[in-house]
Amino acid sequence: MKKFTITFTLMALASVGMGIMGCERKSEQAASRSPNANQPTASALPANLFVQSLPDGARSVAEIKADADATGEVLVRGRIGGRVEPFVDGAAVFLLADASMKSCDELHGDSCLTPWDYCCEPRESLVAKTVTVQVVGADGKPLRRSLKGQHGLTPLASITVTGEIAQRDSSGALVINAHRIHVKSGKP
Repeated sequence: MKKFTITFTLMALASVGMGIMGCERKSEQAASRSPNANQPTASALPANLFVQSLPDGARSVAEIKADADATGEVLVRGRIGGRVEPFVDGAAVFLLADASMKSCDELHGDSCLTPWDYCCEPRESLVAKTVTVQVVGADGKPLRRSLKGQHGLTPLASITVTGEIAQRDSSGALVINAHRIHVKSGKP
């Protein structure tokens, strides 16, 4: 069971890594799929996952990533993004970027169709200033449903996550298991 969780997490991180290697300025195309009766049903999100009140004391993504001693419970703030598709399809996993990075739409003269991919940032900066956030079930595996669109979770949404560091490795990858998510209302 633990091997599956680690394998799935590493696959998600590899997917994130491939997404941040280049600047993709193509609009996303909606792919139509017919439902497969053999697929398991989507997991329900915890009823108390999304909270209305903003917790105090949140640290930036960059601070959490730079603090090699950070373990256990964390409170982190950032914006959803860091690649063209920051959400993992069919899994409660997304990429959270440090709010100090400028998205492409904040750069004068940039007409990027996917400004949340931060394609103008050097790869090293993206690695240092992004974390993977996941919502896991009782079995420790990411829930089988996308978080995209849930309670305002969209690319560039400003959020604060209360969670626990689940994995950190020498390549700079950091995974946080989210227990609570606060979505800032209004424009970031």
